[in-house]
Amino acid sequence: MPKPISPAQNATLANVFAPEALTFHPQAVDIGAQWARVYTLQAFPSSVEIGWLTRLANLPGVTLSLQTQPEDPLQIVQALNRRIGQLGGQLATLKGGPLIAQRLERQMTDAETLIRQIDAEQQQVFQVALFLIVHAVDATTGLLACRRLEATCAAQGMRARPLIYRQELGLLAGGPWGLWPKGLQGDTPHTWPVATLAAAWPFGGGGINHGSGMVLGHDQDGGLVLINRWTPPVETGIANKNFAILAPPGGGKSHAVKVAMVREWALGAKVLVIDPEREYRPLAQALDGTWVNCAGGGTRINPLQAPALPVEVDEEGTPLAGTPLVAHVQRVLDFLATYLPDLIAIQRAHLEQAVEEAYAAQGIALGSPPEQIARIAPDQWPHLGTLYQQCQSHAIESDDWKTLTALLRTAGKGVLADLWAGPSTVPATQAANFVVLDIHDLADAPDHVKRAQYVNVLGYAWDLVRADRSAKKMLVVDEAWMLIAQDAPEALKFMKSLSKRIRKYDGSMNVVTQNVIDFLAPSIRDDGEQVLTNSAFVLLLRQGGKDLQALTEIFALSDAEQDKLTNAHVGEGLLIAGNQRAWIRIDTAPHETALIYGRGHRG
Repeated sequence: MPKPISPAQNATLANVFAPEALTFHPQAVDIGAQWARVYTLQAFPSSVEIGWLTRLANLPGVTLSLQTQPEDPLQIVQALNRRIGQLGGQLATLKGGPLIAQRLERQMTDAETLIRQIDAEQQQVFQVALFLIVHAVDATTGLLACRRLEATCAAQGMRARPLIYRQELGLLAGGPWGLWPKGLQGDTPHTWPVATLAAAWPFGGGGINHGSGMVLGHDQDGGLVLINRWTPPVETGIANKNFAILAPPGGGKSHAVKVAMVREWALGAKVLVIDPEREYRPLAQALDGTWVNCAGGGTRINPLQAPALPVEVDEEGTPLAGTPLVAHVQRVLDFLATYLPDLIAIQRAHLEQAVEEAYAAQGIALGSPPEQIARIAPDQWPHLGTLYQQCQSHAIESDDWKTLTALLRTAGKGVLADLWAGPSTVPATQAANFVVLDIHDLADAPDHVKRAQYVNVLGYAWDLVRADRSAKKMLVVDEAWMLIAQDAPEALKFMKSLSKRIRKYDGSMNVVTQNVIDFLAPSIRDDGEQVLTNSAFVLLLRQGGKDLQALTEIFALSDAEQDKLTNAHVGEGLLIAGNQRAWIRIDTAPHETALIYGRGHRG
């Protein structure tokens, strides 16, 4: 049994926790080396909303104490009736201006409302007093905090006044001792019904908190924004796991997605990111991930190589129609249509024939079962060099074949041969938990080449998502606007299809883009809008111009939300999570900043 603490030990312990001295001034308190001032609230707004004290409670350097005592409802009603009579008499004999009359009428209305709440609604009433302690390292800092507190109160229709020559009593009332000194009970209390008291609870704000998951930042009241995209919809009401981050250049979207990637990775999710700007290589290296140069830098992803995947089944376990290779051939045709968007119908038909012949030339039947596909070595698969040779063998048959052959020459044996003409050489990435697929070296290539390789790499990442159903997967499609072309809609359609199907593999598609208006061009609007709205989570950072107009229509933004987005600082924005909305600020801890940007970062 432990020995009781001796008086000497108790004194030593008190000296550790207690301040060296308390010195009370007319409007301040010195608590050891700290400066403090105690306020009381003496005026309140005529109407309040849920969590109306949240802003005050979350001000830096401010401690709020709410003191209450139950009252006798009968005595309160009688006192209110007398007060209403007095106010009526003052109005009848009023000699002042309309402003005084308006104030008296408002007081009568408030008193009548309180009587109705007590009598008709049977609400309990309480005597209430609010005390606030502003504390700081010195008087200069403290006075700045005091001015901020007084301004915040005034903006909400309240008036805060320091307790002059009563700072000691105020410290007792505002501290964590549960005391309400009698010297403050006579002139500081107000009478509130229980509904007003409940609404004052400072943790009753309307932020987004799923109770578990990833902390994304803080809301405007200082509360944590905690989201869990992996929780079943029955628990959160969130329809899917997808996330869209939309902002113009410099709006903070890259920072936001990096924060989300690091935190989801730390919580066990596998991260796959397509990187057109080489932004994520340092992060992959810091997390011992895998970085792959997918732009011809010694690594090739053969678009004609089908993945070794099990037979896909529907939600009831029934195998889906078709074979894996037939489905992959359709993806190959979409890739080729993206690379060669100007083909006429007969040339597209010839190209499809050549694709089928390329597989047959390698002894691969389109009806091959999954187990047979899994045994095919990378160098056995046809590639764009093989496809070019097939077209070349038909070139003498017609001008359309000849044109098709000429158009494929660059990819089949020309300057793009290193990109697609040969077996896949991408390193094994199935076991990696953080994979960056980099296409930055194609920045100066023609748009149709960049777009086609983006589709190719996105297809490879999609195969990685489908290959492992045992882990949560976060697929980041950065600079997604690069997939948009009105003359080649296949790339956008492919992204839309993935956004709908990825949830079945416990995956989350994260669309990160600028130029929102590009998704809404008339010829592609149906597909583009679905890519944006298929995300249950949407983070809108600073916006303006036509993009803001389009987003207002899609997400039904209010006037206040539009104003905030127009004037938002970097890293601030509107988070939409299902039916919930919150204005948030993306925050990072110092160790996260160092991880994301390197040890020398000071921003």
